[in-house]
Formats: sequence, structure tokens, C-alpha cells
Amino acid sequence: MISDPYGRAVTSLRIQLNTVCNFKCFFCHMEGTGINSASMSLDELESLARMAARFGIGKIKFTGGEPTLRRDIVDIVRVTRKHIDGEISMTTNGTRLRALAGDLKDAGLDRINISLHSIDREGFSYITGTDSLDQVLDGIRAAQDAGLGPIKLNFVVLNGINVDQIEKMVAISAREDIILQLIEYEVPRELENSDDYRRYHYPLDALENNFSSESLRTIRNSLHDRPQYYLRREEGIARVEVVQPMRNYHFCDNCTRMRVTSAGYFKPCLMRSDNYTRFIDLLRNRKDDDSLDNAFRRSVKTREPYWKREDTVDSQVLCEIPGSSRKGKGSN
Repeated sequence: MISDPYGRAVTSLRIQLNTVCNFKCFFCHMEGTGINSASMSLDELESLARMAARFGIGKIKFTGGEPTLRRDIVDIVRVTRKHIDGEISMTTNGTRLRALAGDLKDAGLDRINISLHSIDREGFSYITGTDSLDQVLDGIRAAQDAGLGPIKLNFVVLNGINVDQIEKMVAISAREDIILQLIEYEVPRELENSDDYRRYHYPLDALENNFSSESLRTIRNSLHDRPQYYLRREEGIARVEVVQPMRNYHFCDNCTRMRVTSAGYFKPCLMRSDNYTRFIDLLRNRKDDDSLDNAFRRSVKTREPYWKREDTVDSQVLCEIPGSSRKGKGSN
């Protein structure tokens, strides 16, 4: 186990496999790495998995781009499973899961996050630039059939686009036994006054307060210590997480994740781009394990919370959740 200077243990790696995607979501941050970056080979990714095991890292999440566009995606999962005893998961847009879900499960993938930011065809097309909603829904069913659960649906809440679908998504969570992640639209602090942020950001304070007050049971996610609410609906019991990182020092205080870019850099924080540690040359020059381990240690030493207590702005919000009769106050 390794910890950063703030005492936060690093227990998971989020590995970006590519920057290619068949969607064009306008808010996508591409893991903060830019477009058309290089990708690591299967052998290089296996070396990374071995390193993770040496540091006691028990969780690996693959992301992109769209990771399922890699032709060797099943092999990547398989070689990772050789070294990681804990959870291996993936974030995907779901369009290729109908063909891949079973093979991914057989290779050792435990569970999956599927991005579904609208269940309205017009809204889905506006967000993704595609007409692929049916493919994504087919992918969800394929993941369920393959046993890639618990499945999480990632739903970035966007003002003026999908806020009115929140209660429908909660109902889907209850009916399909899927965890819903309602994610706040986030940007680095220097973009908080940008036109896009002001247009699309929807504060989730009141929403979380409502869920907290009505929750039958609340458990904590080890990553970011965020709550998961159990909510009763006509369709059954929904499980909902509210991911609210903006100006949330508690979110950063409990971050246990290191990111890895597809080009072979350690990236300690999604929101920062000034503290990368390059390691790809060590793999390609066949350096020993100590060299890679030392690069990882150096990167972990640069980790610090992006949002700190002094960045938090106390606020009170009174609003109605579209599609619901529930109202409430929330405070950040």
C-alpha cells in the first residue's frame, strides 16, 4: 500500500486504453488528456498490472475514449486478471457490449459502468452526436445477461437537457436492479465562468438532500466516501449515488485513485494537467521493475486534493426535482 503526502492511500488505478470514441459527447473531458493520443500495447498494460499488484492495488478500471473499440480488449482484461485479485471494471458507452459482454466476463471482467446521459432519443442524439440509443440499451441487457454486475449507469446531469429525466432514471434503477450514478457536470476552476458551464451546470445539492431524507438505507462507496441511497419506488428499490465533485473538499479528501493515460503517463488528478509523470519509456526500454515502481512513487508524491476546504462555498438551494413532487433544501 502506498499513500500520498496527504495520507490518502492509493488503492485503485483508472487506466485509459485509448482516446478514440464512436460518440462525440460535447462535455467529454477525455480523462483530461486531449484527443488522438497514443495507446499502450498489451505487453505494456500487463507490466502496469504487475506493478499495481506490487503496490497492493486491488481495483483496476479501464476507460477511454471507448475501450471496447480496442481489438484486444478481451486480451487486456485477461492479462490483467492474471495479476489482480480484486475488482476489474470498465466504463463504456455500451454500443459494443452485445458482441463482447460474454467474452469480457469470461476473461475476468467483474462489472461495468455504462454511460447513458439521456433516454430521450432527441436528447441522446444531441449529447452523443449519434443515433445509437437502441445499441446502448441492447448493451445494458447483454451486460445483465453476462453477469457483469452490479451495473452502474453514469448519468451526467445537464441543465436544460436531461434534468427532467432524473426520476425516470431512478425508476429504471429500481426496475432493472442497476445502480444509478447522477454525476455533476464538472470543469476545472478556471472554466467555472465559461459559457458551457454556466449553461449546463445543474447543482445537485437539493437532489442529494432529498435522497438522503427519504433513503431506506445508506452505504458509503470507498472511492470518495460518497453515499449510495436506497430509495423506494413503485418499481422496487432503487440504488442511487450522487457524484458531486465541484468545490467539494470531502470528495477530494477521500480520493483513492490514480489515473494512467493511454500514452503512458501517471496522472494524479483528473482536473490537473501540470503534474504528469512519464513512464512509457521505462517499459519500452525494458527497464527493471524498480524503475517503474520509482516513477509511480514519484507521481504519488505529487498528489494533492484539487478542491480544499477553503474552496468550499456554502450555499442553500430550494428547488423542485423535475418529474417529482419532492422538494427540499440542500447545502454544500
